[in-house]
Amino acid sequence: MERYGLWIIAGFVGGIGGRSGQDETFTGGCEVFREVKDSEEWNGAVKGLGGSVLQSWEWGEFRRHHGWRPMRLLGEAGAAQVLLRSVPGLGAIAYAPHGPLAEGSLEAVIEAVSERAKDEGAHLIDVEPRISEGEFPAGSGFEKIESIQPRCTLVLDVLEDGEKQLAAFPKDTRYGVRRAGREGVEAGPTENLDEDLESFMGLHEETAERQSFAVRPREYYRRLMRELPSRLIVAKREGELMAGAVILTFGEEAFYLYGASTRQGDNLYASYLAQSEALSAAREAGAKRYDMYGVPCAPTEDHPLWGVYKFKKKFGGREEQYAGTHEKRLRPLQAGIFKAGMSGYAALQKLRGRGSGPVSD
Repeated sequence: MERYGLWIIAGFVGGIGGRSGQDETFTGGCEVFREVKDSEEWNGAVKGLGGSVLQSWEWGEFRRHHGWRPMRLLGEAGAAQVLLRSVPGLGAIAYAPHGPLAEGSLEAVIEAVSERAKDEGAHLIDVEPRISEGEFPAGSGFEKIESIQPRCTLVLDVLEDGEKQLAAFPKDTRYGVRRAGREGVEAGPTENLDEDLESFMGLHEETAERQSFAVRPREYYRRLMRELPSRLIVAKREGELMAGAVILTFGEEAFYLYGASTRQGDNLYASYLAQSEALSAAREAGAKRYDMYGVPCAPTEDHPLWGVYKFKKKFGGREEQYAGTHEKRLRPLQAGIFKAGMSGYAALQKLRGRGSGPVSD
């Protein structure tokens, strides 16, 4: 779920230049694409192709704050939001999270997107379409690398009402949801976002330390809640926050991004009730699919995220495993220099006692 720090480049953020004065329509391979400038048109196309929130207009704009420039390419064969970033002294990279999306030939879309990224100055491109293992086009010049976004996840169907949803949970989970209610825990979407978000972030940092996963600076979460289609679910007892969950909704999908709880909340099953209410919020937003957003692939008890995996498994759902991230060196020599430079940066950060941080940064 994490890489060696390719996307965390503190102090090295730069802007990659676009091709000013050129037509927004271009031909890649045998396909014609154009760069979309309208948010409604783009989101409509992405939803129609079954794309995730990471291909949404809002996600691209959100990533601008972290040094990326979104480029949104649409054609009859498919679409891709490509994030572009330059690193002074090393060059430029391109990344299509959960993309490209294909209506026809995925290989043709990937080829076109790669050509355009190269024209925009990128030395290498990472793509990660949500397809199954073995479906990635062979002979396309890409190699599989360590995944950026989670390669394995658990997905629940969002059922038509809360009682049916509860009945679909495993027995122990139903008990936990009901037990939380009997213990006086109340849960639902926050009615005071600013205050509850600060409390949640404190819990999130404590939970991360217990469960051994990375966290971002608080401003990241504040901006995410302001700019993305997000919801904060809080579970409280006598006004005290016991557990919480942040979900994103887009089209017919909801994504459980972050969760947190106190030790007392764990004893009161507050996180169970928070997840039940998160599913209710997903239902109200029109979602039919609830993505737990990442579990370790084939984990064992010594895995650092074993506790996270066990909790998510308690809600049932089906496991989905994707092909993961594939990378192509568009300019092999420059790409090699870039990767060597980033490896050196990551090693230096490690020596200084600093983690590389979440991979999507």
